[in-house]
Formats: sequence, C-alpha cells, structure tokens
Amino acid sequence: MMLYRVELREAAAKLLSDATDAGPNVFSRRALPLTQDALPAIYLSAPSDTARSTGRNAPDFVRTTQLNVDAMVSAGTPEATQDALDALTEQIELLIMQDVGFQAMLSQVSDITTRQEVDSDNSAYIGKVRVAFSLEYFEEFSPGGMPVTGLDLQMQTQGNRDFAETRDTFPAQNLQ
Repeated sequence: MMLYRVELREAAAKLLSDATDAGPNVFSRRALPLTQDALPAIYLSAPSDTARSTGRNAPDFVRTTQLNVDAMVSAGTPEATQDALDALTEQIELLIMQDVGFQAMLSQVSDITTRQEVDSDNSAYIGKVRVAFSLEYFEEFSPGGMPVTGLDLQMQTQGNRDFAETRDTFPAQNLQ
C-alpha cells in the first residue's frame, strides 16, 4: 500500500509528462540538477503533509499535502526564457486544476503559490518556477482489532432473566 500523498504525486507526474512541453523530462523520484540540454524539465515532490482531526470521534482527518512542481527552462535570451517559463507554468496550473480525474482524488485545492525567476548562470539563461499546490483530502484510519461479525442480545425484566434473546450475524460483504 502506498501513501496517498505519493499516489497524488505520481498521478500529477503522469498527467504533466503526457501534456506539457517537458514531455518525458518529468521526474518525481530524481534529484536535481539536469544539464541545460535536458530542459525543459519538471520535478515533483510532496515534502509536507498536515492532518487535522475532524473531531473527537473515529480517527478521521482532513489532510493537506503540499505538492511542489518545480520546472526549469532555457531559451537563449531572457525574453524567450521568460516566455517559455510562462507557457510551462500555465500548462502546469491548467493541467492540475482542470483534469477531472486528478481533481476527483481530492476534496479541494485550498491554495496555489507560484514563484518564478530567470537568471543567467554560465552565460545561459535559466528560468525556474515552483508551483506549490495545497491538496486537501479526507483520510480515515480503521480501528484495529477484530471486526464485529455479529450481535448477541439478551433482555431481562424484573423477575424474568430470560425475557427475550436474539442473535444476528452480519454478512461478510459488510465487514470491510
């Protein structure tokens, strides 16, 4: 069984590799850096996760996973690099927010933060963006122990210890 935040990260990686300018250069389990000739590229990570209890009942939580989508481009001039970065940023945001299958995995996207920069290292213009999505979903932890498979009831009245008795067993499909 995989952590749900990992499932979300992998679903987003598949979505972005299928439909962005980065193409096959979308990575969810790789460390930086890449060479300039391998750009554009996208890195996904889910570095933080917060769980808030829904109350003092069963262990239910509203979880928020931060999905970071880091992208890099290079296009020769500062203007061309900024244009390529803007286009890739838009692709990332629209794909994550408009894909029905991905959105169905969530209760909501509660926050999106975008940070861009274009700089010149080694006379090459590199554009970088981080689009951070706060992805909310519900999580319930099943209580441990044996599942309840039946119910035995015994009713008593004053003076009659065997007033009524019943036993009910639950169908196996309800015991998940």
